[in-house]
Parts: sequence; structure tokens; C-alpha cells
Amino acid sequence: MNRFFRERFLRHGLVTALAFVLPSWSYSQTSKTISELKAQAEKGDAQAQSALGMDYHKGEGVPKDDAEAVKWWTKAAEQGDIAGELDLGFAYHFGWGVTKNYAAAARWYLKAAEQGNLGAQTDIGIMYHLGQGVPKDDAEAVHWWREAADQGSVGAQLYLGGAYQRGQGVPKDDSEAARWFRKAADKGEPNAQAFLGKAYLYGAGVAKDEPEGIKWLHKSADQGNINGQLSLGEAYRTGLGVAKDDAEAVRWYTKAADQGAVLAQYNVGLAYSVGAGVEKNPAEAVRWWQKAAEQGFPNAQYNLGLAYHSGQGVPKDDVEAYFWVNLAASLLGQTSVLQTRENIARSLTQAQLSDAQRRCREWAEKHADSQSLYPAN
Repeated sequence: MNRFFRERFLRHGLVTALAFVLPSWSYSQTSKTISELKAQAEKGDAQAQSALGMDYHKGEGVPKDDAEAVKWWTKAAEQGDIAGELDLGFAYHFGWGVTKNYAAAARWYLKAAEQGNLGAQTDIGIMYHLGQGVPKDDAEAVHWWREAADQGSVGAQLYLGGAYQRGQGVPKDDSEAARWFRKAADKGEPNAQAFLGKAYLYGAGVAKDEPEGIKWLHKSADQGNINGQLSLGEAYRTGLGVAKDDAEAVRWYTKAADQGAVLAQYNVGLAYSVGAGVEKNPAEAVRWWQKAAEQGFPNAQYNLGLAYHSGQGVPKDDVEAYFWVNLAASLLGQTSVLQTRENIARSLTQAQLSDAQRRCREWAEKHADSQSLYPAN
């Protein structure tokens, strides 16, 4: 699974945002000093070993030392301790004290999952979905998410809803997606609240109910969730479920844009470019398009190139204009975009054109994983 899928989860609000369930294990140490915990661990107490590993990982009571943490987690995990298995999985996943190794991470997640740990079941589901350390297998991902979701895991309920929404690992079923989103949303999960809100706005799997949709979007957005903020901005821009209000749309888009949501950054740029809900400000439009363009969003790259070509909001610079339009053209492929690129190219010397094309190649190589993150909107 490439980064497009994961990033689109987070930034565009179309599907669920994957986030691994980080360890939160603790060992009752109310009356135990570190030396006592070490003594217990050295005697082979698996819980103490796991807890001692976490102390080394966090640097609590001992100097932070991830290599030492891994040593103790390994001892615990090899005894079948769930906490040790899960923590060791995270160590391999994120490179805490060991070289990153997705296969090893998945192996330890799976051991904990098979013992019924909800966090591990959710995490191994993500690994199967992304194809990290295991063959990509959405049906297997759904299997593990369902195991955890049926036991009340909010994260797994969110991801299972996303699987039904996309039709990955299960037949596409908007009603089933909405059902699982509702379970997570009722527990306060902000991404699920955003997706449920959109379901009500558009009547996807539930009876269309715009006020109910806006209610859920506000619940999500008020928690600072990007999906909720972006969707609420869109509702105010289009007048779906609320009175059309460009200023309110820009306010919510800006909240999401400040958190790095590229579609929101692009839309804030559009607002400033035409003066919709804000005072027209070409320089501010360019600033927001630049942020989105640098993340690989082709529409923003194209608009940024046009700004450099026309000198609106930035000094006129056709080399820079060609650079951004050429990047956009490789993804958009539209005749008008290609024609604009050719028009700009005719204003450049051969040396300037070669230099801009070299920069494009270097940019594409550097952003190989993200160049196709965002299809045209």
C-alpha cells in the first residue's frame, strides 16, 4: 500500500486515518523501586521484564536506553507475555533500539493478537492492509479488525467502517460502513464522527439528514480533527446542510490547512485568489498554494506556476513557472495544462529550460513516494 492511501485517509477525509495503537502497558510498581523491579525481572518475571523495558524506553527511573528496553522486551516476549510481544513489535516497527524490521514487527504483533490483545489485533490488521512485513491482504486485515471491533476497539471499528466504505477485503457496503462508524463515533472518535457526518450529508448508507450530518461534523471539527474541519469547510462553501458562508468556510479550511491538510491549503489559496470570504490577496494565495504544492498536490502546483507566469502574488519568473507547471502536467495530463507548459517553455532559453527540467527530475526522485499522492480534484 503506497503513501497515497494513507495520506488520503488523513488529509482528504475520504477514508479512515490509520494510526497504530501504541503500547500503554504498566506493571504495578506502587511499592517497587527500580532495583526491586530489576530483581524481579532478573528472576524471570515476564511482567516485570516488560515493565522494565518500558522504563528504559521512556527513561523513567533509569537512563533512556532503547537497546536495553529491547533486551527486556525480548525476554518477556519469549515467555509469551502479551505486553512484551506488543512492545517488541513496536520496537521493530519504529526502530527503537533495533534496526527497523517490518517482518519482525508483524510477527510479534501477530503473537499478541492471537492471544486476544485488541491493540495487537488492530495493528496486525493495519500491517496486512499496508502489506508491511506480511503480504498485502485486505481480507486478513478485515478479519483482525473485526476480531477487535467486536470486542469494542474504537480504532478497529473505525478501520472496519473504512474497509466497508472502500470495498477492500469485504464487498463495498455503505450501510455497514455507517454502522461501524456510528459505533466509534458514539465513543467520541473524531475521524468516525467526520465520516458519519458525511454519510448523513450525502445519504450514504443512512437516510439523508443534513442537520444530523452537520452535527457530527461539528463534533469532529470541535475536537480539532482535520477530516471534520475540512468537511465542515466544504459544507459552508457549498451551502450543504448550512447557510452558504464563504467566511465560515475559510475559517474551517484554515484550521485544517494549519495542520497540513493539502486540500484545505489549496482551498484557502483559492479563497484568497478571488476574495471569497476573505479580502483578495494574491500573495496569500501563493503562500497557501506553495504549501500544498510542496506536498505534491498537482492543482496547487499548477496554480502556483500560473502565479509565477503572470507575476500575481510573486515576482514574474518563468523558470519557476515552468518548474511547477511541468510537475503538475505529469499528473494532471490535461490538454490545457500541457499547452500552458509549452507556452511557458517558449519564453525560456535552452539553458533555462534544461535547468528547470533537471530540477523537476530531482524533485520527482526526492518525492517518489508522494508524487502521486493527490489525484486531480
